[in-house]
Amino acid sequence: MTKNQKTDDRLQTVAKTAIYDLFAEVCAYIVKTHTKNYLVKYSCISDTEQERVLSKIRNHTSLEPLENGRFHHIKSGDITDDFVNQLDLFARKLKAEDDINCAMRFLQAIDSAMADILREEIVRIQQKNHTTTLNRNREYTGIELLPRCECVWARKSRQSFSYRRLDNYLKHIMVIESQVFEDVEDEHIYLPKGFFKHFDETKKLNIAASPLTAKSNFDIKYYKKSDLQVFSLDYHEETMARDNELVWQKILAASKNGTEIIVFPEMLGNATMEHAIQVRLRALNAHTRERIPALIVLPSYFEDGENYCVVLDRYGNEIARQYKQNPYIMKNKSGEYMEDIHGTHNQIAIFHYEGIGRFAILICKDFLTTRYMERIMRGFMLTMIIVPAYSTGSYDFKMSFDLCAHDYCNVVWINSCAAMVPGKESNFEYIGYVRKRIGRYEDPQKALYEMKPCPKLFHGKCDQHCIYYDSFGAT
Repeated sequence: MTKNQKTDDRLQTVAKTAIYDLFAEVCAYIVKTHTKNYLVKYSCISDTEQERVLSKIRNHTSLEPLENGRFHHIKSGDITDDFVNQLDLFARKLKAEDDINCAMRFLQAIDSAMADILREEIVRIQQKNHTTTLNRNREYTGIELLPRCECVWARKSRQSFSYRRLDNYLKHIMVIESQVFEDVEDEHIYLPKGFFKHFDETKKLNIAASPLTAKSNFDIKYYKKSDLQVFSLDYHEETMARDNELVWQKILAASKNGTEIIVFPEMLGNATMEHAIQVRLRALNAHTRERIPALIVLPSYFEDGENYCVVLDRYGNEIARQYKQNPYIMKNKSGEYMEDIHGTHNQIAIFHYEGIGRFAILICKDFLTTRYMERIMRGFMLTMIIVPAYSTGSYDFKMSFDLCAHDYCNVVWINSCAAMVPGKESNFEYIGYVRKRIGRYEDPQKALYEMKPCPKLFHGKCDQHCIYYDSFGAT
């Protein structure tokens, strides 16, 4: 690339950012000024009003409407200083005149016209380790803009019957309101094209989940901390190598079944597991490695006041660490004890992939804390949630699945047999579930894949062979 080309690219980046900034400012104007139910009413504006706002956009900008309601696509080279200034002046005019209907249509026009550019933004972001928002005025506007990946199983009318948000009316841009996530730091990971190769070809995502074992690899330590009763875990060093080998064997088993995501339970990690699995992955030859699941969610590990899952790719690279946010409360004869997690890491990792949409990992209690789960699911328009658990039963989780189904968000939940309490075996009728959206005319029973534990579990003879497979995708 020549020096002049680099300069041109830099200038185009500045110009595109200016458009994203004015887009965010218009979003902020609508969010701050619209009245109750406005986002519902906007879908019902009259033909006369639609023609008025479209004519206004046509007369004051270079955005070209098409007969199908969309706008002519622009290229990066079309974004000149004059073009940006024109859009900026029009945005200011709309706010000064308090023309909210036209402001909404203006956002739709930009979203449609920049479709190709926004797809290019996704490719650019995929090449980065850390994702930044499209706009640079997040602190000022309280708005975060991200390019949107489509999902093959989510209906286009997602959320429109339950609640409205501004980007229900957009196709290529996600609009995230910072005020909804004041206590959450969102990290966005755009997985590169080809990451899930089988899914790209078939539009079906193959997943695997294993409860691993009926024997825990830790002791629970109860103690007082200031005025609280809390608990943490002491892991058994002598079983670490064995536990690492068990996880590795499950990864190899999944590789023989075309699995692209494998999930393990909460708590059953250890201090050496991440490194041990990374060494194994990096030692594979290229042919074998290509069959390994693309995404590996290791068992969570409780360490120094944090409970977290490590997410690896098939090459052994750490893609993310997801920390648990909401502590579990455990009851025993001495009362109630809170899981001693500090909560200093308030990040939520959101994975983006074209065709899958957006997914996140919510560890056990994070999923059961309904307000938190719904806020994350709806705020980031999740299309899949992965739930590693260490729980004495499945009932509460199953009750939450319907909330996700309402938003076309699939759920993969896996528990550990080691969490079973003697005398409460009936709580372990199922050790995992996959809750997925199916087609309107499919058998409703297909919406829930139930993982039954091995009968040996209830006789104390777990052979650690259990691994479950399922798939979902286009309906």
